[in-house]
Amino acid sequence: MIRRSQININYANKNKIDQLECFCKEAVRVINLYIDILWEQKQFNSKFVKVKVDTWLSARMQQCLGKQALEIVKSQRKKKNKTKPVFKRHSFNLDSRFVKIEQD
Repeated sequence: MIRRSQININYANKNKIDQLECFCKEAVRVINLYIDILWEQKQFNSKFVKVKVDTWLSARMQQCLGKQALEIVKSQRKKKNKTKPVFKRHSFNLDSRFVKIEQD
C-alpha cells in the first residue's frame, strides 16, 4: 500500500529550515550521481543500486535515493526518446525505515 504525506514547515525555525535545505541539496546531488552511474552502466534489471557514492548521508538514505534514481532511469529508458534525466525536484520517496508512527 502506497501512502503519501506532506509536511508543513511554515512554523519551523531558521535552523531546522537550513538543515532541511542542506539535506535537500545533498539528496538531489546524490540522486543525480546515481543517475549518471546507472546511465553509464546500462544495467536496469535490479531493484536496488549496489554502487555507493561519496556523501555524508547514511547508508539507508543512500539506498533509498539510489532506488529512486533507478526508478527514474528505468522510466526514461522505456520512452521512445532516450535522453539522460536530470533530477531537480525536492520530492523524495522515503519508505517505512524513515517514518515512525506512534499513537498518543
